[in-house]
Amino acid sequence: MARVSQARNIVLGSRSILNLTAKEGQLLRECLVIYVDALLDRNGRAGCGLAVFIRGRAVYTESFGFSHLGGSAQLEAHVCAGALDLAAARWPYHRVIVRTDCAPVVRSRMPSSDSFRIAVHEVRERCRRGWRVVRYVSRKANPAHELAREGLKSITRQPSLGAE
Repeated sequence: MARVSQARNIVLGSRSILNLTAKEGQLLRECLVIYVDALLDRNGRAGCGLAVFIRGRAVYTESFGFSHLGGSAQLEAHVCAGALDLAAARWPYHRVIVRTDCAPVVRSRMPSSDSFRIAVHEVRERCRRGWRVVRYVSRKANPAHELAREGLKSITRQPSLGAE
């Protein structure tokens, strides 16, 4: 089971955030920037980080760890697709920019493997022109990178599934 860092999480859909946004008359025009990152170790353990920003302020962060059998670019693509799903479900009236430091997810025209091709297709089918897009950001400028490291640390501290 993934361990989620709950202490710093702020719920963007909370009444106080929605009231603040509605008062400013920006509910339908507000743009969310969701930074995502994922790290994969040699043992198939993955760490994930997600940071949601609105008007330059972090309003939601999350980190968690889990097992992953595919490659790192495939993992990043799945995380981007998950962020787009999250945005569509929680903030359907907001424009969304998902930012990842995985260039192949953003720039790949013909993904190399079938599994990566499927993952990139999942991202592209969730994008809506102008409303839901995925863009590249450098690792240094990605605040979700440290969250992904925390997520990976959380799963490496857990006992192995095969251990008795």
